[in-house]
Amino acid sequence: MSNSLSRKELIELLDCAKSSKERNKAVKLLKRFDPVPNYDYDDHGKRANFQLKEFNYVLAFVCGRCSKVKQAKTKVFWNVPLENGKTLKKHICTGCYNQLLEGEEVTRLRTNHQRQGLVPKGMGFGLTDGVTDYSHLRRDINAGPGGASSSSSTLR
Repeated sequence: MSNSLSRKELIELLDCAKSSKERNKAVKLLKRFDPVPNYDYDDHGKRANFQLKEFNYVLAFVCGRCSKVKQAKTKVFWNVPLENGKTLKKHICTGCYNQLLEGEEVTRLRTNHQRQGLVPKGMGFGLTDGVTDYSHLRRDINAGPGGASSSSSTLR
């Protein structure tokens, strides 16, 4: 195996490696490359789209979301629905799987709390469905407790 192989070629080599020696060499060479994460499909990160599978042996694969080389006994199969009605099958690591499930849970809790009035809409949460005007709470810095402006000569 040569060091001059591209990332794509190394990923193909990793997928079709027959021996652990070939697989380990491909993993070692792939770790030299910087990961290029792909978060384009995160909107489809629903629990129904995942299938977590555990194996009796160590797998080596490149995560389809964080683009890092992983060696683990668990692998997550992610069925991403595409616009044309087909599905794209991606393999992701358990770390990305947990992040996507946490994001789904946070979104669900946020909408429930907004319905209950516990969390105001907007307020820097990345939500645009309602912005509250808090300008009436601002006071003039120079205004005293009575609202009139005070100068340093009146204070003793």
